[in-house]
Amino acid sequence: MKDFTAALLSAIDAAQTECGVRQARLRQNAETYGGVSAAKDYIKRNRASDGFDALKAAKRLDLSMEALVVSPQYHAQFTDEEVNACFALLCGADYY
Repeated sequence: MKDFTAALLSAIDAAQTECGVRQARLRQNAETYGGVSAAKDYIKRNRASDGFDALKAAKRLDLSMEALVVSPQYHAQFTDEEVNACFALLCGADYY
């Protein structure tokens, strides 16, 4: 779980540095509750993560929380339904 949190915080930093996309709420939740818990909360609420649309516009959805959730390295930390919800969001944004 700590690996996912570190990866998420790294992606948040890269999104801000490379694309100017700030994700303050997501960062705060990841730092406070852990990345997995923060991600599960967004997914449970059927919400895209902070900055998702801006990352889509910048063609950098690879830096999104959703892309991390579906990645082979981390998807085992989530239920099939949670992974599928993120996959659907990414497909709807033409990520694949």
